[in-house]
Amino acid sequence: MGLKTNLLALVLLGGGVVGCGGVGLYGSGGSHINKKVKFSEDAYGVAASPRVTTSRKVRKGGGRRQIGRPYKIRGKWYTPQEDFGYDRTGQASWYGPNFHGRLTANGEIYDQYALTAAHPTFPLPSYARVTNLANGRSLVVRVNDRGPYHDGRIIDLSARASEMLNYQHLGVTRVRVEYIKQAPLHGRDHKMLASSFRTEPAGTMLDMDVASRIQRNRRRPSIIRLADLTTGSISHKFRKNDPFAVALEAIGIEKDQDSTLGLRLAKK
Repeated sequence: MGLKTNLLALVLLGGGVVGCGGVGLYGSGGSHINKKVKFSEDAYGVAASPRVTTSRKVRKGGGRRQIGRPYKIRGKWYTPQEDFGYDRTGQASWYGPNFHGRLTANGEIYDQYALTAAHPTFPLPSYARVTNLANGRSLVVRVNDRGPYHDGRIIDLSARASEMLNYQHLGVTRVRVEYIKQAPLHGRDHKMLASSFRTEPAGTMLDMDVASRIQRNRRRPSIIRLADLTTGSISHKFRKNDPFAVALEAIGIEKDQDSTLGLRLAKK
């Protein structure tokens, strides 16, 4: 299914509307479904995707891997691509009961309780870290949808993700978005994503790419004891029982075409 039939159209209206007018974080009156889709097909030139389930427990994964061709929404062109240098700030909105149970742009099912997001150009599915610049909270989310298409907004988070970053009551907040890598199709990554949550900026020397932990079947790398690791002008020497080396020992290398191991050394 293409963009025109499977775009969730994560609106612009995002959390600013979903979170208002008597509709709470997960729907009005305790309901997790809101059938009043606040989306104009005429304005966006695409239809909202169909709702395939009303269950609270949504099937994970099941979509397809895609980047896609350039496309046009409301007179603006978007070019999907993988950009490992993507690090931008802008507004984040959120979406919930109106879209729960609907197909996402890559064929997964939107779950407002999962830690997911929509982005105009990232590969689907992929991972990105989102930091709320108002309070320092940050979280790695699974990007499996397209949107939002509103001036100044660069990402649309699920209801649960916005709750963890503590801005669901505001509708929007200013965030920093950092692309990590493509995600596996199976979608069994909730525990990994939840463990990425930070309540304040990391102060540790090592900021590992959380996505490198997601594969269940992976080979453990050899222990690195005495070696130099250089990232740009930063060099670090490993010693026995060095926590940096222990961290390296604890993670695995994914055995697929998207295999990467991301390491970041904090500059002093």
